[in-house]
Amino acid sequence: NASEEETQRARVQRITFPMTAALSVSAAASFRCAPPLSAARLGRRTAPLSLSMEAQVESLERSKTIPWKESVAGKDHNLLYMPFIDWHLNYFKDNFPAMEDFPFDKELSYQRSGEKKPPAVIESWQFKTEQFRKIRMTYIDAGINAQVYNCVIYPDYKYDMPILGIDFLSFGKKKVLAILDLQPLTQDPEYLEKYIQPLHPIRTKYEDLCGRMSSKFYDEARFFSKELLFGKFEDSSPVMESLFPAFQEYFEHYIDVMNKLEGDESPEAIARVKQLQKDYDQYSAEKDPAVGLFKTYWGEEWAERFTYEFLFSEAVPVHESAEEGCKVAAGKQ
Repeated sequence: NASEEETQRARVQRITFPMTAALSVSAAASFRCAPPLSAARLGRRTAPLSLSMEAQVESLERSKTIPWKESVAGKDHNLLYMPFIDWHLNYFKDNFPAMEDFPFDKELSYQRSGEKKPPAVIESWQFKTEQFRKIRMTYIDAGINAQVYNCVIYPDYKYDMPILGIDFLSFGKKKVLAILDLQPLTQDPEYLEKYIQPLHPIRTKYEDLCGRMSSKFYDEARFFSKELLFGKFEDSSPVMESLFPAFQEYFEHYIDVMNKLEGDESPEAIARVKQLQKDYDQYSAEKDPAVGLFKTYWGEEWAERFTYEFLFSEAVPVHESAEEGCKVAAGKQ
């Protein structure tokens, strides 16, 4: 009924921050050693993504349905960020003809809300190229309640390039958020000068995207740059006027930089980048507040699996790493 729908909408609109780890307080800070819970209860990953026994799904064929023509909530609702994912996919397909599927668990690729909840759908796609080991995209359509486009691009380990993180969100008619950043793997000054400083002329062209998130949520010392695009709007008009061209410029700059790089395939360099990307995933998984949105529509267990097996697949759930720490501590007693 209308009352239940308003309550649900209010819950969803409280989740007003991005997926890529900019926000929230880490659950690890309050974790204490405790008897282990079941894997099903915790949504524990029991095998690496590539070794999962779940049915695997590919993305290239499914991506042909983009752009979607109508919202799951009805034709009167705008698919606000559909032009972004449509352009993004076409860019990859046109410029990376050798782009391949990166299969992942079918259950994580698509979900639709239950009958007793407002209509919502989430679909994800995953690819890889010679230069990028993982390209993941997710679109959430919940009508007026939520429109979300999330994309994270991980360079191959032989490149120390930043990770490209994109979070474009809207909740209701007056809560529109946008974050796009070349997320540095380190805050070393030479690294920032090489990869981040060249973004400054692009960023300054878009004044309404030069905002700063609250320091309460935004840790500029970890995996974020001073040249990130951030905008918070009370209507959707800047989405196509400012955000879309800024998104295109940032992404094209990112690809241009990558095309000029020579990879370092030494074991030391690859091991270093691999660890830094793993640290990024761990940091992001622990601080990602979007898990609350996933839980609202698709349940706690699915949200946990989606976070640790798809979004940030190199991360280890906090309860698992803490349990190992408890075992080590117990062995020393």
